[in-house]
Order: sequence, then C-alpha cells, then structure tokens
Amino acid sequence: MRAPIVVTELEEVELDGLEDHDGWSESAISGYAVAADAEHVNISRSTLGSIRFTSANLRRFELTDVAVANCDFAGVVLEELSLNRVSFTNCRFTGADLGGANLVDVRFTDCQLDEVALRLARAERLAVSGGTAAKIDLYRAQLPGSRWHDVDLTGADLSGAKFTRARLQGSTIVDVRGAKALEGAVIDHEQVVTVGLALMADSGITIDEER
Repeated sequence: MRAPIVVTELEEVELDGLEDHDGWSESAISGYAVAADAEHVNISRSTLGSIRFTSANLRRFELTDVAVANCDFAGVVLEELSLNRVSFTNCRFTGADLGGANLVDVRFTDCQLDEVALRLARAERLAVSGGTAAKIDLYRAQLPGSRWHDVDLTGADLSGAKFTRARLQGSTIVDVRGAKALEGAVIDHEQVVTVGLALMADSGITIDEER
C-alpha cells in the first residue's frame, strides 16, 4: 500500500464552505464545510485537519495524496467519490453515503464507519484498522485483498461483495448478512465460531436437537 505523498511546506487554508470546482494543492486545510453543496472539488498533496463536512452533498469529490485527520463526515453524500493514496485518522463517517466510490491505496485508522454506505464501491489496496463499522453496507462492493483488522463489523451487510484474499483478523463479525461473500477471506482462530455461525445462517441451516 502506498502512503500519501505530502510535501513538508504547506500553505494554510481556512475553509468557509465549498463551491463548485474548488481546488487546492500543497495546502494545510482546516475550517468549516457543514452542509456544503458543491461539484468537482479537487484536493491534492495536502492535509485536511479538524474540518466539519457534516451533511454535505459533494459530487465528484477527488482527493489525491491527502492525509485527513480528526474530520467529521457524518451524514455526507459523496457521489462519484475518487480517493487515491489517502489516509483517514480518527475521522467520523457515521451514516455517510459513499456508494460507488473508487478507492486506491486508502487507509482508515480508528475511524467511525457505522452505517456507512459503500454499495458498489471498488477498492484496490484498502486497509481499515481499529474503529467501528457496525451495520456498514458493502452490498456488491469489490474489495479483494482488503484488510479489516480489529474492526467492529457487527451487523454489516456483505451481500454480493467480493472479499477474496481479504484479511479480517481481530475483527468482530457478528450478525452479518451475506456471509457467503467471505469465501476466500482470511480469519484468525478466534473468529472461527462466529464466522461459521454466520455462514450457517446465510445458508439457512437450522440447529434443532428434536428429531
């Protein structure tokens, strides 16, 4: 996985909302973008720190070589999202809609991804470490080789997703839907029972001692 390429000397930028075709490069960006409504915002070789994007509606939001920390994306709608070499640390995405996103070399560390919609997303070299992703919607997402380490995936919808060679060691995989998607994934020995039960439930197998 390739890390973001960010230069050391950055120009400070303070956001006060977003407008169509906004763009920054080699900038340290902070500020406020709650409920912003904008199209084709492009940011590269920069950092985003402590920005509130809550409930924003952003179409064609593109980040390349960007390190994002302590930002709030709760309830955002990101249509045609494109991320290339982007890291998120301690960010909140609760209830965000990232459906159809294109993710390349993207890392989430200690983030809140509860109830995030990643339906039909495509990812190459995606890593999620720590944090929570309860009830995340991964319907038909293409996530081969992705890593989900020590993540709470309780109630996740994996229906039709592709997890071939994905590694899920240390993650909580309870009450998931579409567990058949885990075919070809890698788990640890402590997950055997919960994953086995999820696969049985997905196959409609009933345990009944009465003959």
